[in-house]
Amino acid sequence: MTTRKLNLGIAGLGRAFTLMLPTLANDPRIQIVAATDPQAVACQQFERDFGVACDVSFEALCANPKVEAIYIATPHQLHAEQVEIAAAHGKHILVEKPMALSLDECTRMIEAVE
Repeated sequence: MTTRKLNLGIAGLGRAFTLMLPTLANDPRIQIVAATDPQAVACQQFERDFGVACDVSFEALCANPKVEAIYIATPHQLHAEQVEIAAAHGKHILVEKPMALSLDECTRMIEAVE
């Protein structure tokens, strides 16, 4: 039986992503298809390692038709806005902890995905 892979985009190529990379890369159900990061050197390394180009922005990652789900591993203060953007694009979302910086942000995020 062949398992269909989930096409995953990565937002943020820093420490959280680096810690999760072995799990993501070795899961046969996941295909990493895109990423974005404001650091050019991080994107260049990602492109060498995975053979796919980085998107120029988080919005471009969300608009990427290859991406079904987004792993948000960006600084915590960006999580709420990024979840709202990803949800508006119909993406499935996995957010690194902490989810957000306030209960109000958490509520906004939950409402965005509902």
